[in-house]
Amino acid sequence: MPSAPEQFLANITSMWRRLSIEQARAEWDVATTGTPEANARRTQAEITLKRYFADPDRYTTAKRLSEAGATDSDTARALKLIYLEYARNQTDEAAIKTLTELEAEVRDVYINFRARYKGHSISDNELDDVLANSRSSEDVRQAWEASKQIGLQVAGTVREMARVRNQIARGMGFRDHFAKALTLDEIDEDELLALFDWLDRATAEPFAAVKAEIDRHRAEWFALSPADLRPCHYGDRFFQSAPKLGGVDMDQFFADKDLVELALKTYDGMGMDTRDILARSDLYAREGKDQHAFCIDIDREGDVRTLNNLQPNQRWADTLLHELGHAVYDKYLDFDQHWALRSPPHLLSTEAIALMMGGLTYNAQWLTEVLGLKAAEATEIAKQMRTKERFAKLIFTRWVLVMTHFERALYGNPESDLDTIWWDLVEKYQLLKRPEGRAMPDWATKIHIALYPVYYHNYELGYLTSAQILKALDREAGGLVERPQAGQWLIEKWFRPGAREEWAAHIRSATGEALNPNYFVQALI
Repeated sequence: MPSAPEQFLANITSMWRRLSIEQARAEWDVATTGTPEANARRTQAEITLKRYFADPDRYTTAKRLSEAGATDSDTARALKLIYLEYARNQTDEAAIKTLTELEAEVRDVYINFRARYKGHSISDNELDDVLANSRSSEDVRQAWEASKQIGLQVAGTVREMARVRNQIARGMGFRDHFAKALTLDEIDEDELLALFDWLDRATAEPFAAVKAEIDRHRAEWFALSPADLRPCHYGDRFFQSAPKLGGVDMDQFFADKDLVELALKTYDGMGMDTRDILARSDLYAREGKDQHAFCIDIDREGDVRTLNNLQPNQRWADTLLHELGHAVYDKYLDFDQHWALRSPPHLLSTEAIALMMGGLTYNAQWLTEVLGLKAAEATEIAKQMRTKERFAKLIFTRWVLVMTHFERALYGNPESDLDTIWWDLVEKYQLLKRPEGRAMPDWATKIHIALYPVYYHNYELGYLTSAQILKALDREAGGLVERPQAGQWLIEKWFRPGAREEWAAHIRSATGEALNPNYFVQALI
């Protein structure tokens, strides 16, 4: 006869499983169709799931059983995860309905937004192409400003979402939603901020040198002086990745390639089959479809899918490998363990794998054995790519500092002058000059702030973890590309344990030491 904790666990996970599957399927339908009907179904599915976990009596029971512990470590951990899920959703019916409807409203805008550029609507891919490849300062200015048009449409709603999230958090005794989100994700806010202050100090000087070099290249690219460069001149909407800097144009090597075949070869070389994942995935752009990319685990039982908008270039090759990194994690979990444990221990744990896999497009061995370049050519390109990768990671680290500190300010006071705060942070951490006289909610154009709040720090923690995993793979398998033993190590040490341990303990168990940011930073300075 099952014990009281085990019976409670069985009852909760049975309903949790059913409701989460309904929500995941609805989310997939929204992303692949963009119809109001699909969005309404997703909204209702999310309300139902949140309402289930908002029940105060079950929350009290989950808290009591979690704090009491259990003789079986897997049961104890599953109870802790259930308690955290209840804690995230403790609020009243009105707040659940309000927040979910606001999220649905703004999601619909993001999915269906098409920027107006030179008098006609264009997709994100088309905007990105102008920003990345045009040598016309006027064209990139217009494209950059077009990409920001969505900010005016959603800024008021995003502020209201922050107010509601704060109301919910304070009702549970938290300072604000930022503090609540970190605590319930098992991240200590003081430790995170201390780590990010350390990263700021460690990367400030090398980033300034990189930024100066980028300024020289971009000024030459646009036939401007460095003093005339503005955010629109850096190759993307947020300066979160490295722009073109001369030298080899990697996109030429992908122009005639099938990115799906490249992905299959990459994962086959590590002994991981992704054909079933790709067969369920939605890979190419069309009207009404979400223009971003993501991976979704529908049921924690093997129905894993990715959404992409593939084009034959390096960026989308990286993105497909990245999303499949998430997907193989979910595919190779241990399905014999508690359903509640069939997930990565933390978002940063799966981001580490996704970032590691996407980064293979910079790897000399991958360029030779997967992309098919000649060894001498691949070696020379990889040398340039290592420089670009170093630039990219420094740039991204500084971008994460902007996002993290902005969200802390947003939830600290949603009524503040967020437009100015945004550009103050951009100037401080990214060394970009704000456009003269600009008074627009440019912060609201970043979808994560609205729909994936207090998330971006996980990317940076993922990079730190990824560097540590690569160090372990060098030791255990001699690398990653065409190393089945590396795939086996990842499956056994990283994927199969699922959420049996919290994220920091999982890193120690798998790699043999606590998270060590020096592995990441040493490659950048």
